[in-house]
Amino acid sequence: MSKLTAIRRQALEEVMKEALFEATVAVLSKHRVDGMTMDRVAAEAGVARGSLYRYFRGKRDLLEFVYAKMVDPIFQDLEEMLAREQPAVEKLAGQLRGLLEHVAKYAQVHRLLFDDESSLGFLQSSERRTVEAASQRFAEVFRQGIAEGVFRPADPLLLANMYLGLCKGVLQSRPELEEAGQRENVHRLIMGTLLNGIATEKGRVG
Repeated sequence: MSKLTAIRRQALEEVMKEALFEATVAVLSKHRVDGMTMDRVAAEAGVARGSLYRYFRGKRDLLEFVYAKMVDPIFQDLEEMLAREQPAVEKLAGQLRGLLEHVAKYAQVHRLLFDDESSLGFLQSSERRTVEAASQRFAEVFRQGIAEGVFRPADPLLLANMYLGLCKGVLQSRPELEEAGQRENVHRLIMGTLLNGIATEKGRVG
């Protein structure tokens, strides 16, 4: 196979997978996870059922594919964050801003994947691996912040997990993120809580 032929084939594969992604999201929107079938996704994409099975073995594979499409850009941002020559707080603030924009852009897909108990059953192992990998990356930022003297000297991995738990908790409350000002309010809440806690001067002890 010539190099040009391989490039064309790869491009076609990417176009097909994008079409299958959009079809899967459309079927999920109409039928939720319990009603999603390979037949429905194939019909929505306008392809033969056998063509769909060339790419995915079944429902779990399809859901994991959609999940990966959601988290891969977030991990790309994480890697870029780690490579930047910036103070730790600026790295976290920039990455969080990008995360909120991503969630706002794909709000419907995030709801379909993370608010549906059936979906969580299929994606439990994928989500666990994602959180573990993200924790390791964020731990590097907290380790940097400890060295800079801006974070208290604690286990960086524990701090990373606390931060991720804070972000997840806020996002699970489904805050309004459509407008830039709304995202900025959520950004301010998460960063302010991380850096200053939730107590006012009156409420602080010890």
